[in-house]
Amino acid sequence: MNSLNTSQETELSPLEAFNQRAAQKNLQGQWIAEEHLLRAIGGPRPAGIPFRWHWKDVETALEEATVALGPVDTARRHLTFINPGMSGRAAATTHTISAGFQLVKSGEVCWSHRHTMGAVRFVTKGHPEAYTAVDGEKLAMEDFDLLITPRFSWHDHHNPSDQDVVWLDGLDIGLLLAMGAVYYEPYGEDSQKLREGTSEGIGTRSHWLRPTWERGRSGRLPVRYPWSEVKTRLDMYEPDAGNPYDGLALRYANPANGGPTMPTMDCWIQRLGPGFDGKTHRRSSSAITYVIAGEGTFETDDESITFAAGDTIVLPNWTNFRWTNKSATEPVLLFSMHDIPALEAFGLLYEEPEAILNAASSPANPTAPLKPIYRHGAFYDQDEL
Repeated sequence: MNSLNTSQETELSPLEAFNQRAAQKNLQGQWIAEEHLLRAIGGPRPAGIPFRWHWKDVETALEEATVALGPVDTARRHLTFINPGMSGRAAATTHTISAGFQLVKSGEVCWSHRHTMGAVRFVTKGHPEAYTAVDGEKLAMEDFDLLITPRFSWHDHHNPSDQDVVWLDGLDIGLLLAMGAVYYEPYGEDSQKLREGTSEGIGTRSHWLRPTWERGRSGRLPVRYPWSEVKTRLDMYEPDAGNPYDGLALRYANPANGGPTMPTMDCWIQRLGPGFDGKTHRRSSSAITYVIAGEGTFETDDESITFAAGDTIVLPNWTNFRWTNKSATEPVLLFSMHDIPALEAFGLLYEEPEAILNAASSPANPTAPLKPIYRHGAFYDQDEL
C-alpha cells in the first residue's frame, strides 16, 4: 500500500498529505525546494569560511606524520587543509579545490599513477636534484617553482637529494567529484619510463620556439614555471602596477595558447607593494593563497586575519575580502590558485563592486602619427583599441 492511512492523513493539511504520498513514489514538488531559491537572493552562501593555517603548525604535523606513517611506500605523506566550515564534506579546502602540503624525504620515490584531477605543485622547499616526472618528462623542483600535472598524466615524485623536499599541492577534486568525473589508475611500478632527451619533450615545445613540422599542442602540457624567471618578470612591472584590489597579480599563463594555467584552475603570483591598503572586493570564485614573503592582514566582513611568510589562507566563494601590507618598505609576495577558469567556462564568474579580471585594455601604442592619413584605429585589431 503506497498511501497513508486515513487517520494519519486527517492530521495533515491536503498539501502535506500530498507531499508524503508523492515522496513514496520518489517525486517532489518544486515548492519544497523554493526555500533554497529564496536563500540565494543576493548570491550564494560561501562554501566554508575564511581560514589561515600557520606554517609552524603544518611543519610540526608533517614531522609527526613522518614518524606515524613511516616510508612513503604505502601512502603519500600529504596533509590536506580541511576548511572548518566544510568538515562534514569530503576532504576539501574550498568546494572545488583541495590543497595541502606534501613532504618527500631524502631518497624517497612516490609511486607513479594518474587521475582525471589536474594538479598544481608550488615548491616551498626544493632541491636541484629533486624532480617530478610527468608523462615521461623530468620537472625540477627548486624553491618556489610551479609544476603542472595535467589531467590523466602519469606522475611520480623523486628526491635523490640529501634534504627534505616540500611543496603545496592543489587539485580540482571537489569540482570533479560534483561532476562524477573522478578516474584513477596506478602505473604498476614506482617509476614511469622517462624520455631519452629534451628534444622529444612536450615541455620543450611549450615555448615561443616550436617545431615547424608538427601540429601545435595546447593541452596536457607538463609545464614547469621556474621561480627565477617568474621573479624576473615580476620585477619588470612598476611598483604601483596592478589594481587597488589585488595589487600586481600575474597569471601563470598556458605557454602554448596564453590561456589559464589549467582548464579548471588558474595560478597567480601577486605583489602587494609596501603599505598596500587594498579595497574590498568579492568574486564568485574561491582561492587558496600561500604567503611567500612579507606580513599583512587579510580582512573579511567578520574578521581580520594576520599572516606571515609560510602561512596558507583560504578564501571561499562570494566572500568580501581585502589585503593589506604591514610593511612600509618591503612587498608581500603571494602565490594563489583559483577556480576562475571553471566558472568562466559556464559564464558564472561575477565580481563586486566592479569587474577587474580581463577588464582593462592592454597598453596602447605610444607612437601616434604626426600627420594622420588614415582614420584612428585603422588596421588595428579590436583588442588593441
